[in-house]
Amino acid sequence: MTQGLIGWSSGRPALACILAVNFFVLFLLLVVSAWCAEGDIDSTFAYREIFLPPGLPSVALRTDETALLWNPAGIAMSRTYYLGYAWKGVYLGDHPHVISQFFLAKSKGFGLGYMHDSHSPGDANTYILTLAPAVSRTIALGFTGKWRGGFNFDCGFMGNFHNRLSVGFVARNLRKKTDARRYYEGGIAINILPHKLSTFFEVVNENSKWHKATSYGIGIISTFKGGMCASLTYFTDTDDISVVRATLRFVLSRNIIEGEYSNFTNDHSIVGARIVSHSP
Repeated sequence: MTQGLIGWSSGRPALACILAVNFFVLFLLLVVSAWCAEGDIDSTFAYREIFLPPGLPSVALRTDETALLWNPAGIAMSRTYYLGYAWKGVYLGDHPHVISQFFLAKSKGFGLGYMHDSHSPGDANTYILTLAPAVSRTIALGFTGKWRGGFNFDCGFMGNFHNRLSVGFVARNLRKKTDARRYYEGGIAINILPHKLSTFFEVVNENSKWHKATSYGIGIISTFKGGMCASLTYFTDTDDISVVRATLRFVLSRNIIEGEYSNFTNDHSIVGARIVSHSP
């Protein structure tokens, strides 16, 4: 369903060219991640961001492999197969604080993933399994199990109506654990001009021992000729911390290259990149 909102382009370059693009970008991302130092993050607002792969920040729009962590119901809304790698870094000023890497794959209703991060003490690896049965052609439910020194899980809902309106809801880290931060997030996306212009609205609530706040966001997505898609989002929370996020996506036949930049009012920033291959 996301494909209808942001628009994919098609083409058939040589297989060697596709592989070359994949390996080059993957190599570049690995070099950058190795260059960045590890550290701790003191931004409660940015905490949620680092554990979600780059891309459009809406639980109502994710139907690719990143839906495993954004909204598990999304993987039931697309029959396309995705295999992707993503890298994300949080910075305080010019100093790198947190580096996360994501390896995610999905088919219709099933997904597997692995995440490595340099933030939390203890086990830095998370293993992910997502199941998402389609209730009907327009509604799906999803479940993501996460193993990281213990088990936790997310539950999500997504509905798409006439390819004009999408709604999503997800509850993250529902198992009661002292070291897990629980989030509730809802969103709505409106397809204003098919394949050209969409807008979305998001609400995120956290009520944990670390942080008690609600954030609100609004965004716009524009698709251009040649397979390029751009988005701009503004979020603010009840602690008066705001963030402006921009994403840029290029579609090259069956490959997607995506970049993300976020700037927070508390001097934090996030840089992310994603490369993915998908089936027709």
